[in-house]
Amino acid sequence: MTKVITEPAREVPVRDEVDVLVCGGGCAGVAAALAAARNGARTCLVEHYGFAGGTLTAAGVNGIGGYQHDLDGRPLVSGIPIEIVQRLAEADGASPESVARLTRPVDSGPVAGLGLNVYWVQAHPEKAKGVFDDMLGEAGVRILYHADAVMPVMEGSRVRGAFVESKSGREAILARVLVDCTGDGDIAARAGAPFDLGRPGDGACQPMTAIFTVADWSARAHNDAMKSEPLAAGRYQGYVARSRADGEIALNPNDIFCAATYLDDRESRAASVNFTRVQGLSALDAGELSRAEVLGRRQVAEAVRFMRKHMAGGANCALISVAAQIGIRESRRILGDYVLTGQDVQGAARFPDAVARGIYTLDIHNPTEVGKPSALIELEKPYDIPYRCLVPRGVEGLLVAGRCISGDHIALSSYRIQSHCMAMGQAAGTAAALAAAAGKRPRELDVGLLRRRLGEDGANTGEKL
Repeated sequence: MTKVITEPAREVPVRDEVDVLVCGGGCAGVAAALAAARNGARTCLVEHYGFAGGTLTAAGVNGIGGYQHDLDGRPLVSGIPIEIVQRLAEADGASPESVARLTRPVDSGPVAGLGLNVYWVQAHPEKAKGVFDDMLGEAGVRILYHADAVMPVMEGSRVRGAFVESKSGREAILARVLVDCTGDGDIAARAGAPFDLGRPGDGACQPMTAIFTVADWSARAHNDAMKSEPLAAGRYQGYVARSRADGEIALNPNDIFCAATYLDDRESRAASVNFTRVQGLSALDAGELSRAEVLGRRQVAEAVRFMRKHMAGGANCALISVAAQIGIRESRRILGDYVLTGQDVQGAARFPDAVARGIYTLDIHNPTEVGKPSALIELEKPYDIPYRCLVPRGVEGLLVAGRCISGDHIALSSYRIQSHCMAMGQAAGTAAALAAAAGKRPRELDVGLLRRRLGEDGANTGEKL
């Protein structure tokens, strides 16, 4: 039995009272806060780090994917997700050409064998921090960095805000509606919302990855080698498999994968590298998460040695940095009024309460098995993300957005991508603002009104234009 002590009851000062409180300032949280504030809500964003951006900035995942066009040639993910990368391009934090493609009219149908028109944007994590600061400030969002939302303020089954821990001590922020964008669904779970974790059967989650950046690297040589060298094909899978068999990379990726994402679309001399895999540790336990960080950095050291020896253009590469936080692909999935399934995703499911759309590949990195590749299943058509997936069961005054929405292990592998999280964030923030203004619980909100407002704000909910 775990030893326990009783924490004395105490009065907690109320730091702020707002209409909408967004907990977690990652890609979903930024979009949620922007949408809520722009729709007239007094909005506060609480974020652990001294900057916003989450997976993009703290975890260093600088390839923002999922910006496809719909079958009718319309941008599938639009509104705030496109605005963010446009602002990045204006700040020289993304290639203007790659961003311009996102809104350029295209003919319907597949392009170059890629299924739908598939676009990625390479973003600069450091420049993204300033862009997010500017956008949030312009919208009038009250930003609270270096703070953690640790527990919900409850009134029966209704969330009334959150307790926040920071250098200022323990404080409360009260809100009419709270949006949980923590990635792990921390506030929703502590409010009593049910959740699932990992894959069916053993609950194993997709592995974590420590992203790192190298300098003195030739993007062109790397890309040419993947096209011409058999062992370099498929992101250097042949070299990785041989090096593991030779005992050269004992720690390195259990999931055979090595990809470099350049800091821009030009002949870059720096690259952000997705190579490491940490399996079998929980993102919900501080001790295990600490071990994951240590293992991730050990794998980075091995990865750099591998790159210098085997990867074209990498003979002289030098490590610049390791991301501030290990990248987490999967943890809690808060159960909502609907659970989006892998079958829904593959079957291009449509829903009358759709508030966002998805198209990214089903991308399941192997949770446990050594030397087995990821499951990658391209989607032929987009799917809807219904509002009900953002509304947790059994709890009022609360919405979720980002990878912790209501879905199964397979569906998560698609909607966890940053552009889709931004789209869900815009939907949740807009819904929270509308519910707060109407004095309604999010579950009671007129979804038709929400969909119309999202359309007015540039989001694609699947409505015909």
